[in-house]
Amino acid sequence: MLCSDMYDYQTYANALVKSILVDSASTASTVAIDNKIEQAMDLVKSHLMFAVREEVEVLKEKITELMERISQLEYENTVLRQYATQEALQQIQQPRHSSNT
Repeated sequence: MLCSDMYDYQTYANALVKSILVDSASTASTVAIDNKIEQAMDLVKSHLMFAVREEVEVLKEKITELMERISQLEYENTVLRQYATQEALQQIQQPRHSSNT
């Protein structure tokens, strides 16, 4: 009986060690996968941040150009209004009618 109990103990111990090793390997594998996922997410995040920064720079330049254009048009409008006839000024102050109606 002692041999049988010893065999059962040894079998149980082996199964327990295998379970621990499998769990450790699984945990190590999970940790490795988690690390790779985190690295991939960091890479995606950095690419997105770079793209957003580039887009922000392009939009800032466009805003600057548009503000300069507005300033130029306001100046031209002021000069043209000084020399426009009263009839022309009245015409531009009337609401515009859409040509689609």
